[in-house]
Amino acid sequence: MDTLDRTEHATIIRNANRIAVRDLRSCYNPDGIVAGRQQFNAYWARDGFWATLGANALGDYGQTLTQIGLFVRFQRRNGCIPVRVEFLGKNIAGYRKLLARPRVVGRAGGLFADPIDLSSLFVIAAARYLEQTRDLVFAERVESAVDLALGWLRGLDRNRDGLLESHFLADWMDSILKINQLLTLNVLYWAALRAGEAIKRALRAEEAADRYGELAAQTHATLHAVFWNGEYFVDWVHGRRRGAFASDGNIFAMLFGLATPAQSTRIMAFIARRGLQRDAPLRTCDPVYPWWRVFPAYYLAGIPDYHRSLIWPWQGTLFALCKAQFGDRAGALADLAQLGEWYIRWHSVSEVYTPDGRPLARPFYTADVPFAWNAGTYVYVVHALGLGVEPSPGPAPDPRAMMTG
Repeated sequence: MDTLDRTEHATIIRNANRIAVRDLRSCYNPDGIVAGRQQFNAYWARDGFWATLGANALGDYGQTLTQIGLFVRFQRRNGCIPVRVEFLGKNIAGYRKLLARPRVVGRAGGLFADPIDLSSLFVIAAARYLEQTRDLVFAERVESAVDLALGWLRGLDRNRDGLLESHFLADWMDSILKINQLLTLNVLYWAALRAGEAIKRALRAEEAADRYGELAAQTHATLHAVFWNGEYFVDWVHGRRRGAFASDGNIFAMLFGLATPAQSTRIMAFIARRGLQRDAPLRTCDPVYPWWRVFPAYYLAGIPDYHRSLIWPWQGTLFALCKAQFGDRAGALADLAQLGEWYIRWHSVSEVYTPDGRPLARPFYTADVPFAWNAGTYVYVVHALGLGVEPSPGPAPDPRAMMTG
């Protein structure tokens, strides 16, 4: 890539980042970060915790604190973090009723409750906030919630080999029927154990920190032994059967440092060889999940390709950061610029796109916009690469939303 290309890419990225900052902050509410402003206008744990990466990059630490504090307040007694907290009721005569009290919701539809990655992301978000603010008062107040969440997660390791066993629709791909041991859930669990260790060390609770470190080491070793196939970490393991390639878990393995530099090089080479970035920032899986793995409700909604062949920008965004970390800054800028062109073209950051860069629009489903997860990760990566324009301060958090102890 020549100097002109780099300059053009940097200009596109900065312009797109302004849109991403605006859209991320438009999802700020007094009690946290909502996933979107249309069908997902609620505090979704997964989306909000990922979005805190962007909030932290902007210095909007108060918003991160309220997001974490909200889910501390509504954490279940067994330690599980709920799917979402709603503050709006049903649509009546074109208006959505404001609920007198927030409503805690498990899995939509109630068929498969308690997704697993939410509790891991809660601990990771708490550790990231502590790392950047050194707020030891926060650490003391969140410590018991972190222990509860990690305790609940460890209870899912039924054979005590360091890996979690999961039910159907337990991760972010809640249209794809996968069961038992999933890569993405276990990489996030390992990262959560490391995050729990960091929180304990900050509090000088060395014995507890050592215990989390030992558990993380066991998970690390088993993940490598069970999931690595020589080219990438496989998507899932069920008995003797193995899945193929999925971008999410491999990105997380590189992002959080579970993959070695040599493994990361092999993963990126596989993605390049298979053309998984041809014409679009990053494909979700290879090969595409077969039709029979799709949860039937998604056929009824007209989006059986939701997690199969549509484009989720946060994946390409985080993969760009992985490229930069392993020396391919030019490739990272090209990827961010391609996504940036999409955001600039539509003057917004949407939820999910077709491979040609159009926000999804079907008769029964339209991509939400703005979408905090995509906007937050873009802001985070742009700032991590030193391309962010310093924004004006974000809104101050509502003190009523802070954790109460």
